[in-house]
Amino acid sequence: MKNRVTAGFWGVFLLLTSLIALTVTPLNANSAETQPSKKISGEIMVLAASSLNDSFTKIGEKFESEHNDVKVRFSFGASSQIRQQLEGGAGGDVVATADAKTMALLNQSSLVTKKSIIFAKNTFAIVVQNRNPSKIKTLADLGNDKQKIVLCAPGVPCGVYANQILRQAKVSISHPILSSDAASAVSLVALGEADAALIYRTEAISNSRLKGIEIPKSENITAQYPAAVIKNSSNKTAAREFVKFLNEPKAQKILSKYGFLPKAKL
Repeated sequence: MKNRVTAGFWGVFLLLTSLIALTVTPLNANSAETQPSKKISGEIMVLAASSLNDSFTKIGEKFESEHNDVKVRFSFGASSQIRQQLEGGAGGDVVATADAKTMALLNQSSLVTKKSIIFAKNTFAIVVQNRNPSKIKTLADLGNDKQKIVLCAPGVPCGVYANQILRQAKVSISHPILSSDAASAVSLVALGEADAALIYRTEAISNSRLKGIEIPKSENITAQYPAAVIKNSSNKTAAREFVKFLNEPKAQKILSKYGFLPKAKL
């Protein structure tokens, strides 16, 4: 009799256990199905330094090819102008500057998220036409009053860097042609309106009519390029993915193609 009771008990226990398993398992499966992985979509506006124009255009195309529901738009200009626009209430989703100082100022003004990244760096060169009719070879040659030399305006990163290089080399340019940003500076050289520009080396690589004369490392500087999500972004999910993408191999390969030093050398 005792054995029959015991057998009956275990039979009921096993039956109840099976019923519970059948009930719980589908609930868990359904719960997972209602939480699919996030898929980014919509549009993002990237505000970036003019020296990133060519490389970022290609990076944007690559990003869109991997995220079919996202459209990337760009607005390029001097980093200082971009900061002023954001301080004035301009909208955007991602900002990438040609110097860490501008990003720090944006951070202090609570205009960007604190998680900025450094995705590339750049150095300077003396950019001349391929024929180099003025035979410019060194920084010292830029001090010749007969030469028409382009520098970025003192208030923008490429101007700050250029003046720093000239001070270190003890070279004075009496009457430089001042440009609002890097792109404008090299265009004057390409058009023959100036003999040379002291500007990012990447600008020479991007223009087939120009070449860059290397500046010795001891006299050169290194510009770091940070990027961050703008705090009032209307599409933070896609913006974060774009910033993250900048340090991925595919984007780094594009940056390297346009002369930027890759992440591995940061």
